[in-house]
Amino acid sequence: MLDLQSRIDRLGEEEQMIRDSVASFYSDDATLKRVRAQRGEQPGYDSGKWQEMADLGWLGSQIPEQYGGMALKFSEVIHMFEQFGRALAPEPVISTTVLGAAAILNGDNGGLKEEFLPLLVSGKCKITVAWQENVSSMDTEATDVVATADGTGYSISGKKLFIPSAAGVDAFVVSARASGGTSLFLVDKNSEGLSIEYENRIDGGFFAMITLEDVSVEETAVVAKNGAQVLSKALDEGRLAVSAELFGVMAQALEISVDYIKQREQFGKPVGSFQAIQHRAVDTFILVELSRSVLIQSARTFDQTEDETARAIAASQAKARCSDAALKVTKSCIQLHGGIGYTDECNIGLYLKKAMFLATWLGQAAYHRSRYGKLTNAI
Repeated sequence: MLDLQSRIDRLGEEEQMIRDSVASFYSDDATLKRVRAQRGEQPGYDSGKWQEMADLGWLGSQIPEQYGGMALKFSEVIHMFEQFGRALAPEPVISTTVLGAAAILNGDNGGLKEEFLPLLVSGKCKITVAWQENVSSMDTEATDVVATADGTGYSISGKKLFIPSAAGVDAFVVSARASGGTSLFLVDKNSEGLSIEYENRIDGGFFAMITLEDVSVEETAVVAKNGAQVLSKALDEGRLAVSAELFGVMAQALEISVDYIKQREQFGKPVGSFQAIQHRAVDTFILVELSRSVLIQSARTFDQTEDETARAIAASQAKARCSDAALKVTKSCIQLHGGIGYTDECNIGLYLKKAMFLATWLGQAAYHRSRYGKLTNAI
């Protein structure tokens, strides 16, 4: 297959090694048979593959070395997530080892860090965040889920929405309104009073809604008292990772489509020789390359500063650009395929469906453009 990226990028040795190792890992499913087989199936991924990823160290890519992680730079780790996007990887790396791990790592409970971060790195435990309470709301302050102190710990009640990959996790980091504001709590998936309902996603995965009815947690399960701040930081790291995955989705879709139009013939000529097709392909290529530049710039911002506002601006910049571009690119790629692109048997449609999910997860492009404007105007 044509590799457009290798003709443009000049990656460092470590970046190239990360890119090549992940690409090689998924090379045995170039036809996406494994991805197709896991659509609509719980938990939606292969536990054997997950353990292989742990053995390679990928699950600890952004976790500090003191907890067994690799502590990679953001400018390095985006190449790993790009390859996940190219492979349409169903493994819940972002929801667990980025969001879940970041919530615990940035919290103020040292005991939970020592206990659970090494388990996340080893693949023996999966934790994700349950924070969203209302449709279309990105507010990190909990309102509907309430944690009431009961003398020995807390009793938590309420509902959380849009939790990805919940079937395969062991615990949730739940945001709840406590007496001092929003706090984060580590809640075991099998806790008494916790129930889970699943809804199908367009890409074949699942979103979950969890209902908590007087779920008891001990004081030692408090991840952070400044929950909204910790959650915002974790979500922005997740948004950068999702942007990298979106970039991988659109880049791969374009490469597949360029290969197709070079081979598909009409009127005795490859359709790629027609000027109208070339114009569409070039317009699509420009969207991909603009997204690449924004993604790299945003990742470097994360590497260079711990300032939360600067990181939030960078995250929204990348998420807005990559969400819009991925949808436009994958839709255009279906057009380049012609009628066969609309069939489920044609793999190009899987890239559009993945883009549709990732583009809305953690905030749509319109939300992030608005957020970007507000943050930059406030500086």
